[in-house]
Amino acid sequence: MVRTALLSLLLLGVCADDLSAHPIVPAPVPQDNVGHRHHHHKHGHPVPTTLDPSRFHTNRRGAELPLPGEEDAFFFVVFGDRTAGPASGVSILAEAVRDTNLLHPDFVFTVGDLVEGYNQTARWLAQAFEFKSIMNQLLCPWFPVAGNHDVYWRGPNRPQGEHEANYEMHFGPLWYAFEHKNCFFIALYSDEGNPQTGEKDFRKADAQVMSDEQFTWLQQTLQKAKGADHVFLFVHHPRWIGANYGKDWDRVHQALVEAGNVTAVFGGHIHYMRSDPKDGIEYVTLATTGGGQDGVVPEGGWLHEFHVVTVRKDQIALSAIPVGQVMDVREITQDLVTNTYLLAIEQPQIQPKLELHPDSRHESSLTVTFRNPSDRPIDVEVRLESDDSRWMFHPDHQHKRLQPGASLQFQARTFRMENSLDDFFRPARVRVAMDYLMPGRRYPIPDVVADVPTLTHIPAPAIPEYETALDLRDRKQYLAIPHHHLPIPDGPFTVEAWVFPEDLDDCGLIAKTEESEWGLHMDGKAPKFYLHVGGQYAIAYNPEARLETGLWYHVAAEFDGQAVHLYLNGEKIATTPASGP
Repeated sequence: MVRTALLSLLLLGVCADDLSAHPIVPAPVPQDNVGHRHHHHKHGHPVPTTLDPSRFHTNRRGAELPLPGEEDAFFFVVFGDRTAGPASGVSILAEAVRDTNLLHPDFVFTVGDLVEGYNQTARWLAQAFEFKSIMNQLLCPWFPVAGNHDVYWRGPNRPQGEHEANYEMHFGPLWYAFEHKNCFFIALYSDEGNPQTGEKDFRKADAQVMSDEQFTWLQQTLQKAKGADHVFLFVHHPRWIGANYGKDWDRVHQALVEAGNVTAVFGGHIHYMRSDPKDGIEYVTLATTGGGQDGVVPEGGWLHEFHVVTVRKDQIALSAIPVGQVMDVREITQDLVTNTYLLAIEQPQIQPKLELHPDSRHESSLTVTFRNPSDRPIDVEVRLESDDSRWMFHPDHQHKRLQPGASLQFQARTFRMENSLDDFFRPARVRVAMDYLMPGRRYPIPDVVADVPTLTHIPAPAIPEYETALDLRDRKQYLAIPHHHLPIPDGPFTVEAWVFPEDLDDCGLIAKTEESEWGLHMDGKAPKFYLHVGGQYAIAYNPEARLETGLWYHVAAEFDGQAVHLYLNGEKIATTPASGP
């Protein structure tokens, strides 16, 4: 940036800050917490590789490259809670199904809370049908887990077990297991309720107890799975996190540890992500896949997402994908690329130019026109806004779906009170937000932002003669003075300034407009003066006249009718012949 003290005319333009590249520092690899496990299953293990000349082919010289091992691997997906949110949660679930179909996993598991529930049979059945109709769009099998929303009854005539019978009729057993590629997958039921009273309430510790029947079945199933490479468990309530959930989990955890091949346990319910490895077992809690979600810190685990679990014989990999982030490669055609680009560069047309006077109240009509140049419909919002809160707009926005080639005309009134043109004035601007609509997916386009053309009738500021400077560290800052306040004759003239460079990037010092008429600039490390005279540019420049940072310099440029001259600290450093109007 450059600090410039003006001695005669105006200062325009800035120098960019020197933005140094920030090195990328790899995050530390978490240490294994494996206890006495037989295998390490943490995500830090590399994929096995091998050197195999029979599989590597080239007609070029060079070292043989390592190849991936040929052992079998597969992956599955886990969905989080779907309930306790707005009705639009089913749309998020549908988008997760679409994402998952692009990935083609072996299967999908849920961690419960499939239906909104807390109701009676008729509404429960309707919600179950809605959920299943969406999940059945998956290209792979899917497996449910029962959550409190799926089994809790509200209202009269509550049956024993509440909605358990409905659940088992329409979704499947409350607990079960299956085998796949030498792995066992076990679904547990965490809402059996108080063993004495039968009360179901996840807020009460006495209701968070696993029955002897389910626990015995679990032990028997773990015994059957002794030869499996991995055992994975799925349960709705994350009982391992303590509080009311932890009353009965210690004995379950001990059984899992003793089994020796339990790799991970997945839960939900709390609606944010959490990892709690213990004794070599990955305890993983999912956020939501359409459920109630305030999104307070998405990167911290409060978001709609699903987990992807990649399984190899001796290890697994765990990752989470935000819903809607899986891109369909086949959908990104040249037409889509071209049309989304056209939308991103389309500018709104804004009429008329607003005129503001310092001592008058402002009121004016404004029309913003925005065209859809693409070949698909778009959803668009045009909004008037400003960093200056003294603007008033009525209305301040408009929504519309625009068909290809169609235009939106947004008409609004703009208002400002008198005496509001001061140092805190900021212009009004138009923001256009839009989505490009493909079948089954929206493609958000970066917002298009344009300042509302504005003429402010502010007299030129008084320029003091001594001990002052403009500090223009921000490249967007400048001092602009209307040309009629400082008329330049069509003939000889001189401009001069004191400058204090703090870096030596290209920038303007004093200029009449940015790249025409005339300008005194910094060109890298040397000053430069150009003048459009006689139908062409005359440039006075001496690349040897290098400036240094941290020092004051006096720079002057002169046109005498026959030539342009450039001076540095009173010494002429360049002359170029020039004449004409």
